[in-house]
Amino acid sequence: MSFAEIVTLEVYVFLGALAAIIGYRVLTGQINMNYLLYGTRKGGAKYFSPERIQLLLFTLGTAMFYLNDVMQHRTSGVLPDVSTETLALLGGSHAVYLSGKAYMMLLKKPGKGE
Repeated sequence: MSFAEIVTLEVYVFLGALAAIIGYRVLTGQINMNYLLYGTRKGGAKYFSPERIQLLLFTLGTAMFYLNDVMQHRTSGVLPDVSTETLALLGGSHAVYLSGKAYMMLLKKPGKGE
């Protein structure tokens, strides 16, 4: 077994162990997942955050497409480039999230029931 194969195996074992630890802690409640997709208004009230949903879905989608590219080019020994369009869309997605967060924190005044 070559040095490169040993390092590759170690990386896979490490990532698998990390995923198993995180999964275990999520399932046992040691990592709190309550209100993960909720934001907090200026007055302290919780609200369902569509900005967080779009950010989560776009980030996961981008990661899956990149992982697919990596798996298709794994024999070349180099990581594939991320296109400028993908980076711009990912940056735009984060800008939408941060804009919604800034709006809720700075401009929205707490009203009745909030």
